[in-house]
Amino acid sequence: MGASRNFLGLFWIILAIFIVGCQQIQPTPTPDGLSAEDTIGSVSEIYFFESIPLRGIGIVAGLPGTGSSECPPRIRRELEKYIWKQIPGDNGISPRAFIASKNTAVVEVFGVIPSLISGQETFDVSVRPLSGTQTISLDGGHLYTTELKELSRLTNIAQFTAFSKTFATVEGPIFTNTLTPESSDEIWYVLGGAKVLKQEKITLVLNSPDFRVANVIRNRINERFGEKTAKAISDAQIELYIPVRYQTQKERFLKMVQSLQLGDAAKIKEERIASLVDQVANQPNKEEAEIALEAIGRQAAEPLAAHLKHSDGTVQLHAARCMLNIDDERAIAVLRNILINPKSPHRLEAARAIAHNTNRSDARSALMVALNDTDIQVRMAAYEALLRIGSPVVKRKIIAGSFVVDSVACAGPKIVYVFQQQTPRIVLFGSPIYCEKNLFMQSDDGAIIINAKPGDKFVSVSRKHPLRPRTIGPLSSSYELSHLLHTLGELPKTNNHLGIRPGLAIPYDEIIAFLKKMCDGGAVKAHFLSGPPAEIDPMLKDLPPIQE
Repeated sequence: MGASRNFLGLFWIILAIFIVGCQQIQPTPTPDGLSAEDTIGSVSEIYFFESIPLRGIGIVAGLPGTGSSECPPRIRRELEKYIWKQIPGDNGISPRAFIASKNTAVVEVFGVIPSLISGQETFDVSVRPLSGTQTISLDGGHLYTTELKELSRLTNIAQFTAFSKTFATVEGPIFTNTLTPESSDEIWYVLGGAKVLKQEKITLVLNSPDFRVANVIRNRINERFGEKTAKAISDAQIELYIPVRYQTQKERFLKMVQSLQLGDAAKIKEERIASLVDQVANQPNKEEAEIALEAIGRQAAEPLAAHLKHSDGTVQLHAARCMLNIDDERAIAVLRNILINPKSPHRLEAARAIAHNTNRSDARSALMVALNDTDIQVRMAAYEALLRIGSPVVKRKIIAGSFVVDSVACAGPKIVYVFQQQTPRIVLFGSPIYCEKNLFMQSDDGAIIINAKPGDKFVSVSRKHPLRPRTIGPLSSSYELSHLLHTLGELPKTNNHLGIRPGLAIPYDEIIAFLKKMCDGGAVKAHFLSGPPAEIDPMLKDLPPIQE
């Protein structure tokens, strides 16, 4: 009997604690002066660096006598100091002699840090010879590590070096626009070689400082997107951290944050969902409503589901994409139907929506369908997504540490797609792709020669190097295109124990020009396509040269 009383007493104590605990986790009340219908965007602003223009002075080496020994004295002194800092100790290298060689060139480097860039992402830079020097060309060179400083009105080298803030560093092989050389205009590039030193913060700033409002906003964001997404650092500022899931949709994530209402009462949320669903179905700004519904979360799924079979394909797309983004499996079938409908104008959007949700097996299945598509943009969206998740369908080879070859096993037309921005990359859709058996071809300048007679088991590959008197090679390659690209681009000397075959160390820009010639000439039975060319940012054009 005593034991029963003790048990009942313990039961009532636990119940009381539970009730108190439930009361403590009730939604935070809306602060005085604000309405529960107010959104985060209506009481605050989000601030981040949209873009930061950068400039640096560096050295390009490895040139075949096309550089220049000229360098203004003050710039030379700054470069010599930087070289000593990079290679301390007695190593037999003379910075003065290095700069004076015609196999090197002093250059100006320009770039723009993209908005919302993370610490893992890279960006392109443009390179031009220093004004007043007699550098002929930067083709085939390699940019040594260069500090990129904030572009400012300080054009004096001493002031620029001392007072401009360093935001990034860059190094890598020089890229020349060989596919459309008329657009290069004596500008060269380093593709994807720049890295930010420190990721800039995203800050949400309240219109009127108030600790209570800051706490409510922080809680609302963390409730929806997970702990540590938002951190209140004062009564006016909240730091935002983009969750991993939204790293490829950063701007969409920020729009969702702005659309969150301060109040979380059930009735208010139901009314908002109904209004937004009506906007998706019957009004303009469908995407704005879709993003706001995604911010609300899974409670929006059921009202949206009624529009998955809407007669308007645009409404179907917005409803299905939103539902998929809030993890409702009913959306996949709808997006897949849009994807396989050749008459739908929303096929690419459907492919991209599926690509952002590769955690689901049915999404990966739909991506395999997209990978076989005739539309290259649909195929690219599927390929990028499958590459991100490490699908065995995409096999990657890193060549000489400077570019990659991705072999994609899929049906559909065989396509060779080359990148001229960001990561130097060649994508082979429909791998394996083979060269023709009876083969002879050389590059326009005669530097690359490949040859295979009828009956030959291998392709013979040779190179005339601009800095060497004798032809390098021949080396043997199989007829498979990925193997040939390896032979063209890999370094001559490799570690044998790694099983890496040696190559001819031909630069990426020369390889893709030769690859285009092979496809156009029928040596490779595949359609050659190239991505957008590297370009200098408009804000960096016509900048005056840096002065002594």
